[in-house]
Amino acid sequence: MSQHGSGVARDLLLKLLAQVDRGGRDTLPIGERSARAYFAVTDLAGRDAIHAYLGNAEAAGAVTLEWGRRAAAQDLRRIRVKDADRLAAWLGVPRAAAQAGAIEDRLVPLLTDAPGWLRDAFAEALAQWRLGGSPFRVSAADADAAVRLFRTARAVAAGGQDGLDLRSFSVQVLGDSKAIESMLGRLGGLLRRNPEWSQWEDDSDLFRALGLEKFPPPLIIKGPLALTCGGTRCDLTGLRPYVALSPEAVGEIQPTTRVPYLLTIENLASFQRHVREIQDAGVVVYTAGFPTPALARILGELDRALPLSCPFYHWGDRDLGGLRIFGKVASAYHVHQVKPHLMTVPGEASRDWTSAELTSLQGEAATVGPSGRLAWQWIEARLSPLEQEATNPTSPLKHTRL
Repeated sequence: MSQHGSGVARDLLLKLLAQVDRGGRDTLPIGERSARAYFAVTDLAGRDAIHAYLGNAEAAGAVTLEWGRRAAAQDLRRIRVKDADRLAAWLGVPRAAAQAGAIEDRLVPLLTDAPGWLRDAFAEALAQWRLGGSPFRVSAADADAAVRLFRTARAVAAGGQDGLDLRSFSVQVLGDSKAIESMLGRLGGLLRRNPEWSQWEDDSDLFRALGLEKFPPPLIIKGPLALTCGGTRCDLTGLRPYVALSPEAVGEIQPTTRVPYLLTIENLASFQRHVREIQDAGVVVYTAGFPTPALARILGELDRALPLSCPFYHWGDRDLGGLRIFGKVASAYHVHQVKPHLMTVPGEASRDWTSAELTSLQGEAATVGPSGRLAWQWIEARLSPLEQEATNPTSPLKHTRL
């Protein structure tokens, strides 16, 4: 029997079985669109090999072959499933429901006390696997990948990655330093099932916010501070325009003189301009967009180290991303309240809010907290989106509209 012919025939039967498992029709028409590979076999021996393979499946009671009539009696018109379980057994493959059952047996104990959003995501994925689908780009045939994916999401939901680089976290969760890195493309979609993380459209931003990075970015800071770095006291007071340090090495933080303010800045260009153009003793920290867990810890240390009389500010974009960043920065502080800097001043906006953005903004304004209050200020003052680079740096001490 021709290997090519039998391969084409097997693929047709596998396609038909998958179609049935998805709840589709139990027949497969042999036409140019539905069975292109069949018609690509034009030699008589190859076509006979296909028919022989299919005939054996019919003899086993798995399928029924329907042929043309009279002059077209040699033309195969349709393959119909007679017994799907028998077809799967004859092909030597498990049915989708059985594959899904194997995944269910392994994951149910793991997810018993998982957050509700993760259990709901698993229930929906399981329903798709039973129909032969591939939720989160994982097929039911790859039970190991499904287990790794949900095991990792469970660990992230519990904050297991805090304080660890991506590969160390991967070893801790899966015993393989590169396993999580290889599944990041699938992991983002699952993690966004958490309502608190659903706003992140870009995987890289989401992973950064959660600390799922090979190594955290450096702490970029300037101001009159003394930091303990790896057991050594580092005085930053006279260093200009800023210093970059490994955040995990930073321990105790103390001011070396009176600090007039602390300012976090979202974007690099604005940070670079501020530390060069504003010559004062303010502590200025670059957040590199959304603060990582490592940076949030440093901000918490600054919150404890600086006196309550020292005002805290944040300068970022006037958009939904900037609003979320402002909220995250605010959540790192337990002593000080953070105020927006240059985020509520009128400016020449390049566009208006889209209807979707405005709806999100109004929803945020209805919440309690710093980002909700800021959203309300934007709506009340009818302020449009504005990138912070469009605004010149100004000392928070001199700016009156905070």
